[in-house]
Amino acid sequence: MNRAINDMKLLLKQLDILSLLNAFEFSIDPIVLTTVNWDEGIKFLYVNPAFTAETGYTNEELFGQSLEILQGENSDKNELARVKTQLLSGKNFLGQNINYTKEQLQYVVKRSVSPLLNSAGELVAYISFQKIITKLVAMQEENFLLKAVVKEAPGMILVTDIKANIVYVNDAFCSNMGYLESELIGQNARVLKSGKQDKHFYKNMWDFLIEHGYFEDVFLNKKKDGTLFYDKKKIKSITNTKGEVSNYFSVSYDVTKERRNEARMLGEIYTDSLTKLQNRKKYDLDFAENVLAFEQNARPFSLILFDIDFFKTVNDTYGHDKGDFVLKETSRRIKSLMIQGKDMLYRWGGEEFAILTNRDLDDAFNLAKVVRTLIKEHDFDGIRITLSFGLGEIRSEWSGEEFFKQIDKALYEAKKTGRDKIVKTN
Repeated sequence: MNRAINDMKLLLKQLDILSLLNAFEFSIDPIVLTTVNWDEGIKFLYVNPAFTAETGYTNEELFGQSLEILQGENSDKNELARVKTQLLSGKNFLGQNINYTKEQLQYVVKRSVSPLLNSAGELVAYISFQKIITKLVAMQEENFLLKAVVKEAPGMILVTDIKANIVYVNDAFCSNMGYLESELIGQNARVLKSGKQDKHFYKNMWDFLIEHGYFEDVFLNKKKDGTLFYDKKKIKSITNTKGEVSNYFSVSYDVTKERRNEARMLGEIYTDSLTKLQNRKKYDLDFAENVLAFEQNARPFSLILFDIDFFKTVNDTYGHDKGDFVLKETSRRIKSLMIQGKDMLYRWGGEEFAILTNRDLDDAFNLAKVVRTLIKEHDFDGIRITLSFGLGEIRSEWSGEEFFKQIDKALYEAKKTGRDKIVKTN
């Protein structure tokens, strides 16, 4: 170590001031030499090309000028005072401030200032090595602002690595989910799953996300306390400088209330107010969906149309209140026969009803027989009624419209030939 120091001292003795100035000329960072008389004011002795390039001043324009020429409205006066205090006490100075170019444009400079002594130990100049950090400061301020915005954003923000391990959550995420940030960081995002969405949902998510770089849907997720909620989420992939996916970023909102309101409104739209059965609008949607599934996937289904025989006579004889009672009680009793996931009962209109079912023709015919017997044998407070049926199973040669016409034709045949009977399509 001592040998290295001695070698350095020997080298410096061999260098003259001109050699140093030549080296300064090639520095990529600004270098400044100044006077040392504080009473007269510190003035420029020399600036290198990097300094002139940054400030717009030439060496000639600055020589003998006060350093105040670089100061302006936003220069930190306390920082300037600290420079003087440090240097007068014989210490080096390190700090940063805002300076101004010849065109009065601000720039941020980080500088170290040191005393230069001659061989007799006398102070002859101050030397300042500078680093322009305007862009760095701007980036730091931008990053600080971005972090503050993300942290306080109303949407729930989640960032994971490529294996779905959580690396960041904002305040809204923690607040809504009931977790502390420390409880989530490092956990896999699967901790949020409710278990109510099957593996096909998540496979589709990953396939789409990997192929397109984004995915959007409503998830059914779980909070820390076990509460399930609808999570409307947008996910985007984040790439690194090499163009490789490094993270996934998502913003989501709790739309449970909206979903419930939507379900309630849809319930009102698609529910018959008297019988509380699904109505004609819902039937039309479900029928079209069944036809499409048959055309695309050959998924068969059957349709049963039926109505109450001579219902007008019931209304005329007993009054509309009694007629409404018959409609409601008929609906209630038939609905009790429906198997969830297999049969769906609709009030098609007036005294007409429909059943969409994934039963084949024979099974649908047996269901119609049970319904016919149930209603025929029931006493509706002194009123007896019968039903007429038309039914059939979808065929490949029929469009949805033609299929319905065939069922309607079978129902018409049942009523024309005496009612209280079941007619299948040919």
